[in-house]
Amino acid sequence: MAEPRSICFYTPSTDPSGMGAHVLDLIAAFAGTVDVSLMARALPQTQWLLDRARDLGAETVPLPSPRDPRFAPLVTAFLAARPADVFHCHVGTGSENWDGVRLARTAGCPVVVQTQHLPYALSSPRRRQAYFRAIAPVDRLIAVSAGLRRTYERIGVPTESFTTVANGIAPLVHPVPRAEARRVLGLDAHQPVVVTVGRLTHMKAQWQLLDAAPDLVARFPGLAVVLLGDGPLREALVERAASLGVAHAVRFPGHRPDARLLLAAADVFVLPSKCEGMPLAALEAMEAGLPVVATRVVGSEEVVVDGVTGALVPFGRPAELGAALAELLADPALRRRQGAAARRRYLAGFTRDRMAQETAAVYAELLQTAAQPALTGSAR
Repeated sequence: MAEPRSICFYTPSTDPSGMGAHVLDLIAAFAGTVDVSLMARALPQTQWLLDRARDLGAETVPLPSPRDPRFAPLVTAFLAARPADVFHCHVGTGSENWDGVRLARTAGCPVVVQTQHLPYALSSPRRRQAYFRAIAPVDRLIAVSAGLRRTYERIGVPTESFTTVANGIAPLVHPVPRAEARRVLGLDAHQPVVVTVGRLTHMKAQWQLLDAAPDLVARFPGLAVVLLGDGPLREALVERAASLGVAHAVRFPGHRPDARLLLAAADVFVLPSKCEGMPLAALEAMEAGLPVVATRVVGSEEVVVDGVTGALVPFGRPAELGAALAELLADPALRRRQGAAARRRYLAGFTRDRMAQETAAVYAELLQTAAQPALTGSAR
């Protein structure tokens, strides 16, 4: 199979978050063996992605909005100066602008790939038509979970257009001791601790965890519920915790770049999301050897094995979420057993190396096809 000599990653996202972490893992895996570049929006909330990609050895191209008249000339000029064998676009829900894909195809990139990071959740027929127009230049779509892929198949995307490559993460190189993580968060050494990580948004649905907190605090008086992350719902969640009488037990440390390190403070990890693609936070918790309690939604249900590596509960039922957390908080042996199983599951199927190898296989297959002469005898 053919192998790429150069890969250009691109995301039009204005808030890349977990998608950005995914792109960085691919850059880290490929940099040093092929020429790697990244095009991303030039915004305060995306600068971290450009900076870290540069640190990993990628050439970076800060881009204005696709609506800016400078956008197309910048993309075209870069791809002319540094031709890419593979142009790999990363999008979330399907609402982003795909002009980069169209420009890459026009520039002659042999292979154009697009990874979908979130389930298709748009109901507008106009937006659906726009999505199909946008993916027309794409050679292959990659889904980060099988459940996510099915949401696109339901709107008519052909099955053969997709390859599923489950998310993967690199192991944590320098973990911190439990005591240090708890010190940083202002937690006692022996109190029970539940942690969730994610932006404070409707999609992450942290309200369910807060609604479960009163019963948990009544049963485990020293309990700390830690919501690592920030977002538009922070004030509403703080007010909700106060109205439920659990403000003393709920911590809002805000966004922390060391959030993954601080998982060492947890006894149990919880992810009460309304929807996911394939949650990196849950994979990070598994790598840390934590049992994971999650809602049974797309992505999460492919990560957590109910009763083995944690628990899956229906979305919108805080009492069941609380019961699953209580079972683990009350049983240290169960926590250890399920945490160890979670780490084994991470090692078996959710590593960065596995993700990069499967992504490289997609590139190689498409490059080989692109190199084959057409029936007329001309190259593609």
